[in-house]
Amino acid sequence: MADLVPATRDRILEAALLAMGRVGLRRLTMGDVSEVAGLSRGTVYRYFPTKDQLLSVVAEYERDRFAEGLRASMAAAPTDEIGLDEVAQYIITYFRQHPALTLMIDTEPAFVLGYLRQQLPVFHQITEELWGPVMANALPVKEGWVTGDELNELLLRVVLSVFLVPGQSSTATVGVLQGALDGFVRLASAREKAPGQIARHKGA
Repeated sequence: MADLVPATRDRILEAALLAMGRVGLRRLTMGDVSEVAGLSRGTVYRYFPTKDQLLSVVAEYERDRFAEGLRASMAAAPTDEIGLDEVAQYIITYFRQHPALTLMIDTEPAFVLGYLRQQLPVFHQITEELWGPVMANALPVKEGWVTGDELNELLLRVVLSVFLVPGQSSTATVGVLQGALDGFVRLASAREKAPGQIARHKGA
C-alpha cells in the first residue's frame, strides 16, 4: 500500500523482536508488538494483517540486519587488517546482542535451533560474499587444506556452537573459538604432512 511508511514498518519489526525476547514466540501477540512499538493495534495490523505474515517478514528483516552490520564492520577497517578472529567476533557479538535469540535460548530452545538451522545457509551466503578475501588469505586456504567455502562453513558452525554454549566470559568465549580454529588448523596440517601416519591409524 502506498501510504505505508518504511520507518514505521521497521519500528514494528524491531518491536516484534523485542517482544519475542520478552514473552517468547508461542505467547507473542500482536498486542505485545503494538505495546512495545508504541503504536495502536490498528496500525500494526495495517502493516501486518496476521502474526504469521509479521514473523515471515521478521526473518527477512533479520537477514538484512546481519548483512548491513557486516558491511559496516568491513568498512570500518581495511580488508588486509581483518582476520578470522575479527570475523568470528563480529558474528558472536551479533548473536549475543540479538534482542530475542539470547533470551529465548532458555525459554524456547527448539525455536532458536530451528531458526539458526534455517538461517545458516543465508548467513553462509552473506559471509561468503562479503568475507571472501579474508577466507582466501587464511592459512588453511592458502596452504590448500580446505577451500574458502569450507572454512566459512566451519567458522559459522563453530561460532554458533559457542553462542549456544557460551563460556564464563567474553574472553573465555573468544578463547574457545580460537582454540577450536587452531585445533582445526593443526588437524589439517597433520593430514597434509603425515598422510602415512593417518593411513596406519585407519588400518590399525
